[in-house]
Amino acid sequence: MTQGADIYRLQSLDTERDSKQSRLTEVKAGLRDDKALMQARQAQASAQALVQKYSTRQQDQELEIQGVSAKNSRSEQRLYSGAVKNPKELTDLQAEIASLRRRRQKLEDDLLETMIEQEEAEAAHAQAQQHLDETQTNWENRQADLSAEQEILQEKLVEIEQARNRVLPNIEADNLDIYQNLRLRKGGLAAAPMNGIACGVCGMAVSPNLKWRIREEGMGHCSNCERIIVYIK
Repeated sequence: MTQGADIYRLQSLDTERDSKQSRLTEVKAGLRDDKALMQARQAQASAQALVQKYSTRQQDQELEIQGVSAKNSRSEQRLYSGAVKNPKELTDLQAEIASLRRRRQKLEDDLLETMIEQEEAEAAHAQAQQHLDETQTNWENRQADLSAEQEILQEKLVEIEQARNRVLPNIEADNLDIYQNLRLRKGGLAAAPMNGIACGVCGMAVSPNLKWRIREEGMGHCSNCERIIVYIK
């Protein structure tokens, strides 16, 4: 194998390594990404807290209604017992009973409103719980897929590194330096095959002299993009 072929092989391995490393970075980021799950948990917790809020309010209102009703019953019992003879006291007792009834009616209206809000909160909580369950399942499945992909990528990168180590000794130090320098300056793509009579990257036509040199020596440099042009049989 010629120097050009070895350099092109190295380029192919490096391109594949770059791609695999880039994907591995994405996979690792995905394994750390639980934003959607955390948001679903927070939404479920907020919905649950709202259910608890209305449940507590409902209990308090029911207790207050019981208290008002009991007080009203005692007042009515006293009114109708005949024990109260004083006209002013009777008038005050009747006014108290009327006030207690209005208070109970207001509390019952408030309780009905709370019960409606409670039902809506429970429906929202059920929806949030369902969303959390679905998100949790999707997240776990994705984690499993990403973990498996991460293992495959890591194994492939080891294989690529082993292949690079077999190619590197075949490339002369000067050519390797040129290749690495071009990799840095040319976005990772330092070498390209000759495409007919043109550079396989930028498409610039190769002069007859350069074409002959590439065919004879296996490599040359594009006069336009400066990349290493290699002749692949």
